[in-house]
Order: sequence, then structure tokens, then C-alpha cells
Amino acid sequence: MPYLLILLLVLLTGCGSGSPAAPTAPVPTPAATPPPRQVVIVSIDGLRPDALLKADTVNIHAMAARGAYTWQARTVMPSNTLPSHVSMLSAYPPEVHRMMWDEYLPARGRITVPTLFTAVRAAGLRSIMVVGKHKFDYFKDTGAVDVYVMGQGDDDVAAHAMAEAQSGFDLMFVHFPEVDLSGHSRNWMSPAYLERVVHADQAVGRLLAAVPWWATVILTSDHGGGSRANNHGSADAIDMTIPWIVSGPGTRRGYRLMTDVHTTDTAATAASLLGIELPAGVAGQPVSEAFAAGR
Repeated sequence: MPYLLILLLVLLTGCGSGSPAAPTAPVPTPAATPPPRQVVIVSIDGLRPDALLKADTVNIHAMAARGAYTWQARTVMPSNTLPSHVSMLSAYPPEVHRMMWDEYLPARGRITVPTLFTAVRAAGLRSIMVVGKHKFDYFKDTGAVDVYVMGQGDDDVAAHAMAEAQSGFDLMFVHFPEVDLSGHSRNWMSPAYLERVVHADQAVGRLLAAVPWWATVILTSDHGGGSRANNHGSADAIDMTIPWIVSGPGTRRGYRLMTDVHTTDTAATAASLLGIELPAGVAGQPVSEAFAAGR
């Protein structure tokens, strides 16, 4: 009989008084890892903005529709490839970097100002350059570029850039040379020139399909052309006016910029996107108008 009583007490205790069990604490959901910051700068050598309005450049126009753009950005004087690209990739004007010539002549001087690649290297980040002219060897000579590839024409440049995009990068610069070469050989805005613009647009389309979706892409040019027969380099508007487009996470969509954009702003915008700083005293400024509030 005592055993039955003990069993009854155990059963009553197990059934309890009807009080609910203590709630189980919810398992926290792991925070989503933000995608890495990556920037691609694409320069189509010698591209006049009005050529984009005459040629069938579906990829570049689609990029503008996804981002912010202006067809009235300005390059530097002299409006030639080497001084313009040094300004584009350093945020310093020619009167500071002092590279006024337009060929690879290392005996004449080297890049002496810090560049965007210098800042990327100092931050422990990885940079790639894929280019179509030997005058960019000046950037290789600085020792600040992790991967430097010389291509032969737009298709080869695009193929190398697409392959390098798979290797991982923080900053990639891609230079397409053929539009400028066509301008010199056949004149700016000629049918042959516009055909090369379409060809460059197709190469850009392949490149954009290969880079990560979260990368921010800036597409621009070093100069226009046509102020003199088959040439450029003057202060004329057709030499100095360039396109400037930025597209990626946080950019406004289909937004035409009101800001006066200069080629030196390209390096400053890329540095801001990467979360790194350029030296005090550069001329370029981030094009903050291109980005939605809170970017």
C-alpha cells in the first residue's frame, strides 16, 4: 500500500499543476555578410559622348539607366591619353603631376604623385590593370599595381579582364584602346569611328556580365577628339567633353547628374566607395550626388 501511495505522488508531481514550461529562447539569426566593396573603372579611349547618342551602344545606355550619368564631364588640359589618365587615376591635375607628354618615355620622368593604386596598396587591398597601350607602363613602374596585363585590342583586353575578374580584386581598371585608334586613323564621328564605338560597347557588355553583381562600375573616357584633323589635345569642347557613368549598389537609377564632374573625380569616387582615403590636397571630389541618401 505505501508503494501505491508513493507511485501516486510521483504521477501527480509529473502531471504538475498545469503551469506552462519556461519558453525556449529563440536562436538568433546570423547577420547577413555584406558583399565586399569592389570597384571597376572602365576607360574607353577617345570616346566622345555624342557618339553614344549616334551609335547603337545598348550596354552603355543600359548601364546609365541603372545608375547615374552625365554626358558633359570634363577632362584635363592637355586632353591627351597619358596626362588625362594620370589625372583620372590620381585625382591630381596635370599642373601637379606634371606629366604633359603622351608617350612612354621613362627617361623624361615618372609618376611622382600618389595614385589611387598607391592608396589601395596601403589599405592592404588588391588592384588589377588591364590596358591596351604601353604608355600605361608608367603605372606598372610605380610598383603599386598587383596585376598588370597588356592586351591587344578591345576584344583581347575584355577577355583578359574577364579572366582576371575571377581571381578576386578590390579595384580593377580596364582600358579599351580601339575607339581612339579609329579616331586617329579615320577621324572622329566617321562611320568607321562609330563602328568602333559599337564594338567597344559590346566588349563592355561582356565585361559587365563577368564582374560580380555587387561591384560598382565607373565608365568614362580620357578625352574626346576631332578638333584638328584626326587628332585631339586642345581645349576645344569636342576634345574636353567626356562621358561619366557610375552604376552599382546604392547608385541612383537613370539619374542625370547636375554636378560638374571632372576626370579627377573618378579616383576620388572610387576611393570613397572602397572606404580608403586619398592624400590631402587632391583636386578630385567624390561624386556624392550619384548615390542615394544614406549610401
